[in-house]
Amino acid sequence: MKAVIALVLALAQATAFAQALAPARDGMLTPRPAAPAVAFTQHLDARLPMTASFTDSTGHSFVLADEFAPRTARPTLLMLGYHRCPQLCGLAMQGLQESLRASGLPPSAWRILFVSVDPNETVVDAAARHRVDLAYAKFLAADASFVAPDIERLVAAPASIAALASRVGFAYLPDDDAARFAHPAGVVVVTPDGHVSRYLMGVRFDPSELREAVQVAADGHVGTLSDRLALLCAHLDVRVGGHSDAVLVGMRITGMTTLVLLAFLVWRQRARHRREPR
Repeated sequence: MKAVIALVLALAQATAFAQALAPARDGMLTPRPAAPAVAFTQHLDARLPMTASFTDSTGHSFVLADEFAPRTARPTLLMLGYHRCPQLCGLAMQGLQESLRASGLPPSAWRILFVSVDPNETVVDAAARHRVDLAYAKFLAADASFVAPDIERLVAAPASIAALASRVGFAYLPDDDAARFAHPAGVVVVTPDGHVSRYLMGVRFDPSELREAVQVAADGHVGTLSDRLALLCAHLDVRVGGHSDAVLVGMRITGMTTLVLLAFLVWRQRARHRREPR
């Protein structure tokens, strides 16, 4: 029981410390404008808009039909966001690369396409992020035998962006000056012929789950619905170096709930000891 009491006190101190470090706010703690209702709507087996046009980081333009010809014969890990995103997009790309390396899948078994939903971004933006992606892949490899993985960054006109986002169920909205778009974080696993096979939500991915999703898509099969995870760019406030008030409120509620539960366990333990015969 002493250990439980010590844990309760430690959690109380941690909660107070976190409160002290939280950015000062005017008035009572209430969520800064709530994050827009943006998320993935899972459209399993939907086919990507093959006539939509995109441009890669080298300035080469193409339609998706060219990228999903039978000759590719490997799944695509599709990510949507924007190249100058200051929040989750970079974390998601790094998380995907880390999980792919941990999965044991060879680079020849997959490719990554990151599509910007910002029509104002240019090939220069795509090329800058592409260099960062390859540098991180080289860092993960940590050896002289590094072979650059097939990662590409794309830009497009509004019509092509809207067509792709709609087809894969990617809902996004303009946000504010710090984060120009609010959008969900995740990966769409696409079969070699361009059909949606699986969604993996978040910015970190279980290597075994990722491996299975890639293998299922490689066989041209459609996987199962993934668990939904409301992880949005709008919930990370880079202006204060932390999460938005909406997330902080949730974290504090969780902490207080834990304290109440532990207090109840302590009370029940003491009541049990009082009832025991001496």
